[in-house]
Amino acid sequence: MRRAVAALLLVCGCSGTSAPHAATPSAQPTSPRPVTTAAAHQHLAWSAGARLPLAVSEVGVAALGRDVHVLGGYVAGRPGSTTHLVLDTTTGRWRRAAPLPAKLDHVGAVALDGRVWAVGGYGPRPGGTTGVWSWSPATLRWTPHAPLPDRRGAGVAVALGGRIHYVGGRSAGADTGEHDVYDPATDRWSRAAPLPTPRDHAAGAVVDGLLYVTAGRPHDLRSTEVYDPRHDSWQQLAPLPVGRSSLAGAAYRGLFVVLGGEHPGERAVDREVDAYDPRRGRWTRLADLPYGLQGIGAAVVGADLYVPGGGPAGGGSRQTDALLVLAPR
Repeated sequence: MRRAVAALLLVCGCSGTSAPHAATPSAQPTSPRPVTTAAAHQHLAWSAGARLPLAVSEVGVAALGRDVHVLGGYVAGRPGSTTHLVLDTTTGRWRRAAPLPAKLDHVGAVALDGRVWAVGGYGPRPGGTTGVWSWSPATLRWTPHAPLPDRRGAGVAVALGGRIHYVGGRSAGADTGEHDVYDPATDRWSRAAPLPTPRDHAAGAVVDGLLYVTAGRPHDLRSTEVYDPRHDSWQQLAPLPVGRSSLAGAAYRGLFVVLGGEHPGERAVDREVDAYDPRRGRWTRLADLPYGLQGIGAAVVGADLYVPGGGPAGGGSRQTDALLVLAPR
């Protein structure tokens, strides 16, 4: 499970608890259906963790060892930042690490080969960036790598089979199903079977060696697809119960978990947490987020799922410095 989480798919020597309360999210339930949490997961509950040193949304999030990394994002309502925050989950303290080499948001964050990777994202130039960098805890520096074949942002980035898969997103002003695969051993990109439903702002994660992708734009997509690298093929699955975009995905307890999101026109923010069980081939409901969030990422360390920052309202005008943690009671 940790291997799948590291695929996902987010530095100040302070605990974070004294950080300013940059935004106070309010509960904004948007799901029309009642909570029907699977009995096996009813003991999971949300709690508040150490606040981030600053409020951010539209971030990349990845877990490397016991640390959770938060990359890029909106800050103070403005797009693009060099944010690199690290939570030591053992001590509960945040710190600042080497800033990203460029101001980015909607960046893909991946942990692979003992490094954190930043892939694509929206940057200073319209249409996204081709940039690919890795940060090493040994050097504490970012290193550039072979760029993406084209400029892209808001895609799904995961580690799968020792490689980075970057799927979907927006390229040249349009949604794409492009599926690029990076091999760190050769520093080269190759193409794999495209995502059947072009989309951006989707959720994705790797569970038991398979890549799951759901939701996203345009509109409120519910389509869910799974990629099998052994056959380089995609398969359609049961649709997500509530379509939305700008949400987070994670592999947690053998499930593909989808958290939060927003709805068309950025008018409503979602609290819903849905989980696809590959063994049963169906979706179940986990405990809702305490309040609606979008523009988020998620990472798992041990038995805990972390959701740092995010937007408590639609769009990029507001960010929060809150940290939410889903864990067994």
